[in-house]
Amino acid sequence: MKRMACVAMVAMLVVAGAVWGAEAERRKGDPSAENMAKMRAAAPTKARVQPARPRKMLVLSYQSHTQGRYAGEKALELMGARTGAYELEFVRTAKGLVETVVPENLKKYDAVCVNNSTGGGGKAANGKTFVENIHDYVAAGGGLVGIHSATDNRLGEVFGGFFCGHPWHEDVGVKIDDPDHPLCKVFAKKGFMVRDEIYQFARIYSREKLRVLLSLDMAKTRDKGKRKDKDNAVAWVKALGKGRIFYCSLGHDPHIFWDAKLLRFYLDGIQYALGDLKGIDATPSAKLAQQPTPALVPDK
Repeated sequence: MKRMACVAMVAMLVVAGAVWGAEAERRKGDPSAENMAKMRAAAPTKARVQPARPRKMLVLSYQSHTQGRYAGEKALELMGARTGAYELEFVRTAKGLVETVVPENLKKYDAVCVNNSTGGGGKAANGKTFVENIHDYVAAGGGLVGIHSATDNRLGEVFGGFFCGHPWHEDVGVKIDDPDHPLCKVFAKKGFMVRDEIYQFARIYSREKLRVLLSLDMAKTRDKGKRKDKDNAVAWVKALGKGRIFYCSLGHDPHIFWDAKLLRFYLDGIQYALGDLKGIDATPSAKLAQQPTPALVPDK
């Protein structure tokens, strides 16, 4: 009996040590176990299309917006592991950008994701700015994904819009600007309400250059913002040379990453940027001809 009790006690200590170790590895700001369960329940179980070949995405996730950034990292990891749509590598320090965001390294990746990180100033190891290197990478055929504060960053120049304040951090209406666009399939042509920090864009932002997918429904949003035209985009795609860009401003608040529709929207946008989701029209919204949009490949 004493031997059995001793064995049981050792087993309890081993389990307790494992739990303590797992908790010690958890970063302050990571989603709680309860919220990770919500994320797992909401995340897509299948990619929209199977990758043409194994895909790799570099994630620049190095500063600011800690809770949204950490939740975004977990969501990206979960969706990639679960669906097989991509593998990830992370850069989590500004110093790491210097050696990583250079042409000879970038060519290893099918897409680069800027995850909730601001800044973006300075030069890479090749003497060019990060903006120049990312621009050239995308123009040559790479993909670029932006989550929330990716436009509060010098790289806004490549994405096609610069952050100009966030008058909204409340329940807002979001309308589907392009209801027949394949990337908007998940919303079934229905707008929705969401609570998050919503960006306002200025300077180079223009529907002459971007295919706007989602924007604020100003009739369902209390604060009207500062733009005279009341045009406040939430998500868009953009073609740059041979490359593909997908951006969505939702993701400041971590709960965005356990919303099933928004996770699907992000995954579809990522597959577009990676080059696997075909038939995606990035013709700027202001230049659209009255022609049908190709249908998205259905779920298998």
